[in-house]
This record gives sequence, structure tokens and C-alpha cells, in this order.
Amino acid sequence: MFRYFRHITLSIVFLSVALIASGRDSLTVRKLYQNVGGEFSAGYNLPSHGYYRGYNPLEKPIHANSLLHLKYSFGFQPDTWLGSMYPNVTQGVGVAGCTFYSHELMGTPVIAYIFQNVPLIQLKKGMSVDYAWELGGSYGWKQSAMIATRANIYVNVGLRLSYDISDLLTLNIGPEFTHCSNGDTKYPNGGSNMFNLKVGVTGHAVPKRGEADRRVINEYEKELSQKSFSERMEYDLILSGGCRAGKVTGKTARVINDAFPFFCLNFSPLYRLNRNLGAGVSLDFLADRSANLYDVLYDRETKTVISYSQPGIYKQMAAGLSLKGEITMPIFTVGVGFGGFVIPSGNSLKGLYSTFSLKTFMSDKLFLNVTYRLSTKNFTHNMMYGMGVKF
Repeated sequence: MFRYFRHITLSIVFLSVALIASGRDSLTVRKLYQNVGGEFSAGYNLPSHGYYRGYNPLEKPIHANSLLHLKYSFGFQPDTWLGSMYPNVTQGVGVAGCTFYSHELMGTPVIAYIFQNVPLIQLKKGMSVDYAWELGGSYGWKQSAMIATRANIYVNVGLRLSYDISDLLTLNIGPEFTHCSNGDTKYPNGGSNMFNLKVGVTGHAVPKRGEADRRVINEYEKELSQKSFSERMEYDLILSGGCRAGKVTGKTARVINDAFPFFCLNFSPLYRLNRNLGAGVSLDFLADRSANLYDVLYDRETKTVISYSQPGIYKQMAAGLSLKGEITMPIFTVGVGFGGFVIPSGNSLKGLYSTFSLKTFMSDKLFLNVTYRLSTKNFTHNMMYGMGVKF
């Protein structure tokens, strides 16, 4: 399991650094400014599971956590096209150690991830409000009645107040939210939700050369405004999939810890609002081999499923329609969607769902895709990995 998350993370990182993020700027050292930094965060574990409230073998509440991060990041120099279009945006890789001050109950996970930091509001020169995200894998969790796997997905979002202490040093501080779970690959999957305050310092090993030229953005926006509706449309076609455990609902929910494959095909027409934002709809086609299982034989003594039956694949397929918005930055595009099944299937594939996606562009048209999907039906969630093309 750990190798799985490690390979996903390293593949994204190496492809991002080695390939061209835009037809205008390649990732040569001359065109980058580079940073190294350290961060410390501490905060509160949201009691989303009784395990945190003391319903565990030691009858000990688990309220606090802290993490120590080491990061490397890079941005595009202001005299490049990407540096002018997306000033002060940085992305990179990080590692972190996490403690819940209760190793015997939670373990001490180690985390590896990719991240991006994006300025939202420029308060004054050298001071801004930024948003940041981190995505990766964690390993070293204690297997328990709360979470069944030692390896889990790591997702983090937060806001930062960034202040340039000098040309070579930046201080940042702000709140963040962290979620860790296994994406329902195995039950139980109570996961971990943390609300923390993070403080960090970033050193600019290779500093920026001057400031971005605003004329590049103005020229792009002018060209975009002169385009017709059809010329501002973009289309994504994405094929992704993964594996998950099964769950049968009724008067009593039954879990089946087998590996059921699922696949998703998405077609998304998106209207380009400006250089950062796109909005549209997504047609979502899902085939899930864990859906609508029946004839479940359950052993009450061992609390395990002995046998079950699967319907034909046509009874495990559904189609949905969702609204979708995207934020485009160098290399990465972050997307959020919300919709529902318009052609449902049985009791499993119906209701509403939301998606959170990350596209990593390997060229102007081809990208890797990671999507976290949360369904309101039984609150199931899973991670999907795939590839897509923009045209």
C-alpha cells in the first residue's frame, strides 16, 4: 500500500518537474527561482469518530496533534511568460512527521506530498494573503477500530499571511484543514480531520529577478475578451479509476473488505472566464463493481461477511451531471464539482455527490488526474487516478 502512494506521488512530481508545463516556458533552472523552508503546525483533532472521544482501548481522548514540515519549492522568474501570468505562485514537494501524542493509539505517520502556494490578495509590497494545498500519502498509522490501514491519503488546504522579512526570507502564518483516510479501500475508515495553525519560514535559495510585467496579463485578458463564446470553450475528457471496499446497506450496514474496481469517464465542457478561472458542467459515467451487492451471508460471531452476490455490470453503472469550477495555475489545475446521478442504478448509485480534483499537466493538452469523490449516499468516498486530454 505504501509503495502505491509513493509511486503516485513521485510520478506526479517527476513528471511535473521534468516536462513542459506550458508551450512558452520550459522548466530550466535559469527560468526558476527556488526556495527551501520549514513549517510547524499544531491544533485540534475534530472528534469525527468516537475513537477520538475516548472510545478506544486506553479510554483516552485524543485532542491534539502537531506536524513538522520540510519543503522545497520553485516559481517562474518574473521575466518568463508564466512568471508574468502567475506572479509569486510556487509549487514543490514536502515531507512531514505527524504526532497525536498517543503513539500506541494512532501511530506516528510520515507524510510525503506535492503542494502549491497561490497569492489571493496583495496587501502591500512584500505582504499577501495566500491559499495553499497539499496532496500526498502518509504511512505509519496504527491499525485500529477507527482506521484499518497503515497507509492513507493526505489532503491539506489552508490560508496564509505571507510577509517578506527580507529579499531572502519570507514568514507565513495561517489556519489549515487536514484530512487523512484510505479512500474506503478498506473498512473501518474513520479517518482523521485536523484543524491547525501553521507557522513557517521560507528561504529563497535562488531569488527572483525583479517584478512581474503586468502588461502580459493585460494583453492576455484583452485577447480573451475579444474571443467569441465558442472560442472560449475548452473540453476535458478524463478516464480514471481505482479500487474500494464494499458496503451493503439496510437495517444494518455490512462491510466487505474485498478490492472492487471502479472506473469513471468524465466529459467536461468549460467556459474560460479569465486566466485563472473556468466554469461549466461535467457528464460523469461511473461503473462500480462494489455497487448493489446482494445475498449477503453474515457471520454474527466474527462480524464478517462470508459470501455475497454481484449483479451484472449493467446494474452497477450510472450517469451523473455536475456543475464544475476550476482554478488554473502553472502545472496544476484545481477543480471542484457538485452534482447528482440523473440515471441512477439501484440503491448504491443514486443521490448527490461532490468532487475535488487535481490536474497535473504534462503538456498543453495531456494531464494526470486525481479526483476525490464524496457521495451523500452512505457518505462513501474514494480516490480516483487517471489521465485526461484537453481539446
